[in-house]
Amino acid sequence: MFAIILISLFYKNKNKFKIHGWLMGIAVILHVASFLAVMGPIFFGHFSAFVEYTAYPEIQTTWIHAVPGAIAMIMGIMLVGLWALNPSDSASCSRRKRLMDVTVLLWLISLVFGVVTYMLLYV
Repeated sequence: MFAIILISLFYKNKNKFKIHGWLMGIAVILHVASFLAVMGPIFFGHFSAFVEYTAYPEIQTTWIHAVPGAIAMIMGIMLVGLWALNPSDSASCSRRKRLMDVTVLLWLISLVFGVVTYMLLYV
């Protein structure tokens, strides 16, 4: 997903907004799919541990990964959905630029803490 986002940002900077929109759509679909297939079942399957053992660094980083990731996923679905309704209207996209910037920032925070969580648990 991160590579797709970087490639998408490259196309955005080249003013190729349709390609940017399609790539971000693919990134959002992959984000939702990875949540449904892996992250969601693990998180909700062990939710009691995530609430009871908050002093553990692995649990703390999981929360810092999960909360921004969930917000980014919801915002991504919303932004891509709005774009998909009218992909040729770049003016409405530019009005949502700040939301897009916040979404990418939250996605990046989630990615960093997802990697940190993985390293704490498995390395």
